[in-house]
Amino acid sequence: MKMKKSIKILRIIPTLDPMYGGPSKTIIDTSLMMANKGFEIDILTGLQKKGSKVYKAKKNTSLNSKKIRIINMGKHFFGDYCFNLRQFTWLYNNRDKYNFVIVHGLWQFSTLMARILLKKNYFIFIHGQLDPWFSENFLKKIKKQIYWFFFEKRNLLNSSSILITSQGEKKTLKNTYVNTSNINKKVVRYGILKPKINRKKVLNSFYKSFPKLKKHKFYLFLGRFHEKKGCDVLIKSIKEVEKKVDDIFLLAGPKTNSNYEKKIQILIDKYKLKEKIIFSDMLLDDVKWGAILASKAMVLSSHGENFGVSLVESMCFGKPVLTTNKVNISNEILKHKAGLISNDSVDDFSKIILKFNKYKKKELNIFSKNAYKCFVNQFDLSIEKNSLSELIKKNINP
Repeated sequence: MKMKKSIKILRIIPTLDPMYGGPSKTIIDTSLMMANKGFEIDILTGLQKKGSKVYKAKKNTSLNSKKIRIINMGKHFFGDYCFNLRQFTWLYNNRDKYNFVIVHGLWQFSTLMARILLKKNYFIFIHGQLDPWFSENFLKKIKKQIYWFFFEKRNLLNSSSILITSQGEKKTLKNTYVNTSNINKKVVRYGILKPKINRKKVLNSFYKSFPKLKKHKFYLFLGRFHEKKGCDVLIKSIKEVEKKVDDIFLLAGPKTNSNYEKKIQILIDKYKLKEKIIFSDMLLDDVKWGAILASKAMVLSSHGENFGVSLVESMCFGKPVLTTNKVNISNEILKHKAGLISNDSVDDFSKIILKFNKYKKKELNIFSKNAYKCFVNQFDLSIEKNSLSELIKKNINP
């Protein structure tokens, strides 16, 4: 039996809305890259409810490509478990059309659906959802361990392999709260495609939204306001350095009115940092790229991160990064001297802010060159080595 001229891939993810984190960006970019190499890519997704709004995959402006087909199966049920009977029926009827299926995420109906319907003809991208940090919540840890014992471990064992994004993430699986020792694991090149932008246009868009920052240097945080991201560590670190660092900090992410988000706002008020910190809603498209170009460096004081898309987005434009050793790409950043790494504590993170703040123009230019080099060598999806498309080709039945 000859291999088909065009390899057809189905990707399954609950939502492509960027407010749910980095995977939406990388899924689109890897899909575009694979489409350019002759793959046919479909993405099976649905609607996610958040507060009083319903977010649709097609709201993501990155999807303006005829090379990728989005198949939206409507609303999910049972909260984060994302149960969707229409999705199950659709996959049952269409599974034979695809050479391979990639399921994104754990602890959701999609991995069980894959085991029931796809035999071993699927990968599971775990996206950091086995990070040891999640074991800190005792009740959630027990709930996940029970689900792992009855369902999720078999879902993963039945896959061709789970996919992970770095050697750092692979090492964390040895210390996580479930036993993954018998599960096949593959590290694949993960990252983004460097966007083609008009520098003047995106900077104008950014400064139009944040006119105050046109006269200031600033550090940038892009991400969800979530406990795992260590936003409270960042704010307390800013308090520690405020008298020695003149620069402003722009914290931007999707506002959801969560308890943790309220905690951050209370901290900003408590420490009287409203002149030091600009607390913004999520930045998208030109405004986001403009923010990165205008920034001094990206900051991410995370307690656990399988990847860190905002760091990679920053490095692709030659911007250095300040982050923690709990981010799984920290070794790659250190190797290329693309930024500074600390422990995920207030004392240590404030020290690297102070250290970076003392660098002169010549040293900052070296960091900038190293940051871009790190992106090209490790995270540029246009490079084929260890790519997802290469892995799939090796696993297609002849």
